[in-house]
Amino acid sequence: MGWTCVQCTFLNANDSAANCGACNAIRVLQCPTCKGEIKYGKRLHVNGKTYHPDCFCCTGCKRPLPSRFQVVNGGNYHPECAPKSKPITKTTTTTRMGSGKPVQNGKYNCPVQKENCSKNANVKSNGNAKSNGNGGGWNCPSCTYFNTNDAAPTCAACDAIRIMKCPGCKGEIKFGQRVNVDGKAYHPDCFRCAACNGKFTTSKFQVKDGEYYHHECYKQLYHPRCDVCEGFIPYQPGTQKISYKVMPFGDLKYCAEHEHRDRCCSCQRVEPTVPGREFHKLSDGRKVCHDCCNYLVLDSLEAQGVVKEVWTYMRDIGIHLPEIPVYLVESPVLNEQCNAHKKTKTLMKGNKPVEGHVTRGLCLSEVSQIQHMVRSGKHAVPRVASIEKKRSVNAILILHGLPYDLTASVLAHEATHAYIKLSDNFPDHIPPKVEEGICQLMSYLFLKYKHMMERKNSKKRTYQGRLRKFYMHQLKNDISPVYGDGFREAYEAYKRVNSLQRMFDAIRHHASFP
Repeated sequence: MGWTCVQCTFLNANDSAANCGACNAIRVLQCPTCKGEIKYGKRLHVNGKTYHPDCFCCTGCKRPLPSRFQVVNGGNYHPECAPKSKPITKTTTTTRMGSGKPVQNGKYNCPVQKENCSKNANVKSNGNAKSNGNGGGWNCPSCTYFNTNDAAPTCAACDAIRIMKCPGCKGEIKFGQRVNVDGKAYHPDCFRCAACNGKFTTSKFQVKDGEYYHHECYKQLYHPRCDVCEGFIPYQPGTQKISYKVMPFGDLKYCAEHEHRDRCCSCQRVEPTVPGREFHKLSDGRKVCHDCCNYLVLDSLEAQGVVKEVWTYMRDIGIHLPEIPVYLVESPVLNEQCNAHKKTKTLMKGNKPVEGHVTRGLCLSEVSQIQHMVRSGKHAVPRVASIEKKRSVNAILILHGLPYDLTASVLAHEATHAYIKLSDNFPDHIPPKVEEGICQLMSYLFLKYKHMMERKNSKKRTYQGRLRKFYMHQLKNDISPVYGDGFREAYEAYKRVNSLQRMFDAIRHHASFP
């Protein structure tokens, strides 16, 4: 046996090894159905062969098989697609023998008590038994006597061997060896693994949904695998319980020992340990998974399309903004500007799951006052005649290397800050929970609008659509008191009044939600 490495052509003697013993390259398996390569990701191991999950299909309907299937004549079938075996018919005579005595006219001639035997009442000439309401039991095919002892191997009346039906082949079991499992009797060759169709060599097996499996087959089909190391998630020491962590995006399971590995700064997935699946590293040290990497906005030039879309959305809902410079920056620059403008910040840590707010953008604004002084005479004390406020937004900074929709939602948040800062009729000091809450609401509504438009144009689910739902979930479940509670209060107020105009009017006049 063994296998040859496709990288260095080294012949590995260990046929179960996942990596080459010489160059440590990942073993490339071939799917028997599509003949394509299987390098990493989910796979199915059936009867010594490895398949892509979508390639292991029913022989009848060609649809992918679930964890339960039947093997008939070498083909794999859904239970409803499996060919039905022909019924076995048997003819009998009207005269039957019981302990050497004939059964005639529906009566059993008991050799001891003759007509007084209580067994006679249970005998029917058509072969149907009367259970007398006791349940269980079996009907003797030789004398039609109803035996109340369901475990009896022979008839109590005529000593005929009980004929049982094998659930595997549907044939009769008259004599010889048999396997008794859960009250059913099988031919020894018919009691097989539901996955690989192989025989059981020991008395130990696994049961799931009424079907029986080898321990290894059951493990391959049902034991959860870690999406980080691709190994089986281990049992807790000294127990038969499995403990694992779940990633917030995709509900992916992983071993608890991987909790402190780096995460994708977009979808929060944990970086795999398998060679070839490492995350991409951005210039400021943050990491991005392979899927999110396809949608990144990396610089200010690429962000122009995002700015145009967000500005159009804001204009359509009645918020008009002037042209404001938007720059994509690295995390150290954003951190420095937050400190310079005395803005509170919460930067993402690469190996920690995000539960609260993460600072991904900053609106650089300022409000200056110009006092106009007058005096009535040469020696009079000057007095303030008027005060002129000058409001300005110098720029909006956003972290580079975020997917398109996340970049756009951050921009919608910061654009709402800009709208409030540039408007003369908003109070100079709005409670942080109110201002951040309305900005988070605008970010959420933009993502919801994008999601509805995509579903309207296409019924097909996309990775970007899954990301948008994840970003919306993060906004709704933010645990921070300012951003999280602020969003939830803003969202509840918006559902009550169903009007952004009334939301902003309440903030203008009362610095609170309606």
